[in-house]
Amino acid sequence: MMTVFISASDLGDFAGNWEGYESLNSPSSNYQDRQVYINIRTNDVEDTSLVYVSNSYFIYNGYLDWTDHHFSYDKDNNIIIFSRRFNTPLGIIGTQNLAYKILDHTPGRMSLEYISSDSTTIHKLSVSTASLELMSNYIPNSIKLKPNYPNPFNPITNIPVVINSTGDVLINVYDSNGAFVKEVFKGILNSGEFSFQWDGISQNGNEMSSGLYFCKLILNNEIVASTKMILLK
Repeated sequence: MMTVFISASDLGDFAGNWEGYESLNSPSSNYQDRQVYINIRTNDVEDTSLVYVSNSYFIYNGYLDWTDHHFSYDKDNNIIIFSRRFNTPLGIIGTQNLAYKILDHTPGRMSLEYISSDSTTIHKLSVSTASLELMSNYIPNSIKLKPNYPNPFNPITNIPVVINSTGDVLINVYDSNGAFVKEVFKGILNSGEFSFQWDGISQNGNEMSSGLYFCKLILNNEIVASTKMILLK
């Protein structure tokens, strides 16, 4: 396909809601035409990049949704860069810069392609600008994670969950670096209101120190909600 240079004049032209489809071919995962949304918004800290969220795990790490994922545009090389965050073996937050060639662009629509350096992984995005009403179609509304209480807490906090339809639910706790701490619940839940508890103890039975923790609600293998919890001793 012939490369068409994008007509955007600056980085801010990419801000907004985008929806469409993604495809992935890699040694570990393959899928075609999976629905995807990307919300790109202004970066309040700097003006050289935007920040974004997405339901595509390839470009966005939902386990680290509390730290910004950055979006940048290299106009000279016709490239868009998604800076995906991840945990390093040392327990600090790292960044993987995924450079996408712009294959095609018309007003309100773009096609992007990422090819890894060894050519074993190819990820494609075909997205169009969308209204907030269309974006809501991609956000599950069958489950809700309410704020935990008390918060701050010591040593036990309650985690309320509302289910509108039967689903495979996983509730995990992570520390401020995104490292796994405790599996609070795993199983099938029918419709109704439920409350779970976390007592500040890790999966290995260790008492956790005071600090900020994140409770993640995962429905059918997709992270759909998170809440901040403060353990204060």
